Amino acid sequence: MSRIRSITRFLLVTLAVACCTGLLSSCWSRHELNDISIVVGLGIDKKGEKYKVSAQIVNPSQVSNRQGSGKNFSPVVTYDAIGATVPEALSRMTVKAARQLYFSHLRILIVGEEVARAGISKPLDFIARNREMRTDFYLVVARNTTADKILETYSPMDPIPSNNLFTKLETSDKMWAATGKITLDQLIQDLSKQGKAPSLTALEIIGKPSKGDNYADANYIDPTVTLKYSGMAAFNLDKMTGWLNENDTKVLNYLHNNISQTTAVMTCPDSEDLITLQIVNSHANIHVQYKNGKPVFDVLLKTEQDIRDVGCDFDISKPANVQKLEKKAQKEFEKLLERSIRKAQKELKVDIYGFGDVLHRTSPKKWRMIKNWNKTFENVEIHVRSLVTIRRIGTTVHSLEKETR
Repeated sequence: MSRIRSITRFLLVTLAVACCTGLLSSCWSRHELNDISIVVGLGIDKKGEKYKVSAQIVNPSQVSNRQGSGKNFSPVVTYDAIGATVPEALSRMTVKAARQLYFSHLRILIVGEEVARAGISKPLDFIARNREMRTDFYLVVARNTTADKILETYSPMDPIPSNNLFTKLETSDKMWAATGKITLDQLIQDLSKQGKAPSLTALEIIGKPSKGDNYADANYIDPTVTLKYSGMAAFNLDKMTGWLNENDTKVLNYLHNNISQTTAVMTCPDSEDLITLQIVNSHANIHVQYKNGKPVFDVLLKTEQDIRDVGCDFDISKPANVQKLEKKAQKEFEKLLERSIRKAQKELKVDIYGFGDVLHRTSPKKWRMIKNWNKTFENVEIHVRSLVTIRRIGTTVHSLEKETR
């Protein structure tokens, strides 16, 4: 018995020493701030047959104390390098950056349009394998410009432009729904998913890009250059095939049930004046049935909406008028869905909505009989239906224009 107690006591002491040793020793992977270059934004462009990689790096002294020295140094600096592969370009970049590149705080990764059209799997392979990178950063595609030009553009609202792009995307996705927050994990999942093509948010420069790299421009009330999210890019496997406009992107988010809230504008039932509705709840359901052995899809989109603005003489206090408004909104939503789905079928020729994924999950045997889903998707029969419920009409019955007459 005493032997058992001795062994137990020895094990407890050993465990205590091991715990204390772990607490007292430093983390083996810890990095000193003076030894690293913190990368917050990364861009990948094509340069002939090679890749041009750009990295936006934080200047810690300027971010923490922008006014301390009175000198107007940039809070970030952008370096670039060219290589046959992305990791080679990043290795070459160390002769400019002077410190080890540190990716754990990466906020945004921008893919140039030329890279996107050529294929994103190869340049992103290193990103997916890098154990230092977190997967909560967002991926976007440069539209009508290049990734390096975007990373060289300052932000008026944040000393670190990549942070501003990250926050801007989260806000627009939540409030406007014409963008998409696509992380690396989600992109990899979409690339491997059968019956659903990937999509990435598009980012463009508004103004003259040549003036965007001047930090002084960010101090103006009305900057001459800004960065704007503009729809999304659609992919066939890993190659970009075309652009989605704002309405197309909203439809994509409606069918993926990614709508937090957004705004819809339409004409009043009895005039050409406008009325504004806020979508506060949305749910889409896609059902597949078979007609003569071929898949037929039924889409039902249910939305709850609030009236936000009335620009016409329309008495919304009457339940009959509210129902009239709901029916008109339903027709408008059905037209919106039909236009975007038809564009995906006939122009983009890819299933970005995931109709094929529904078929794959519900009827795996029938799915295996389809050799080329995108080809089938071009002519597949899709029916859409919308149900709109108006919850709140606001505190004013008539438009203010009528009240002031």
